[in-house]
Amino acid sequence: MDKILIHNYKDGAEVEVIGNLNIHNIDTLLNDFKDMLEKNPETKIVGINCESLDSIDSSGFGMLISLSRQAEKSGITFYICELNKHVSALFDISHLDKFFHIVSIKDFRQIVQR
Repeated sequence: MDKILIHNYKDGAEVEVIGNLNIHNIDTLLNDFKDMLEKNPETKIVGINCESLDSIDSSGFGMLISLSRQAEKSGITFYICELNKHVSALFDISHLDKFFHIVSIKDFRQIVQR
C-alpha cells in the first residue's frame, strides 16, 4: 500500500513517501502537500523523504518538480531526502539530481530543527 505521512516541525515538515510514486497516486501527494501548507502557513522548509520510496515514474518526477515550484513561489526551501540506490539512479539518469537539493534525512532533520 502506498502511503504519505507528514511529520510537522516548528517551521517545517517532512513528507514521507512510502511505496510507489506514480500516475495512480500523485494526486494524493499533491492534495496532502496543499493541505499541509494550508494548515501550517508558517512552514518555511519541506523535505520529501524518499527513504521508503520503492519506485517512481515520470508522473512522480513531474509532481516533485511541481511541488518544488509551488514551494519556491511560497518562499519555502524544498529538499529531497534519503534516496535509495534505485531511485537515486533514476534521478541521475534524468539529471534531476541537479534540479533538487538532495540531502540525507539526518541532515534535513538537523536543518529543520534549528
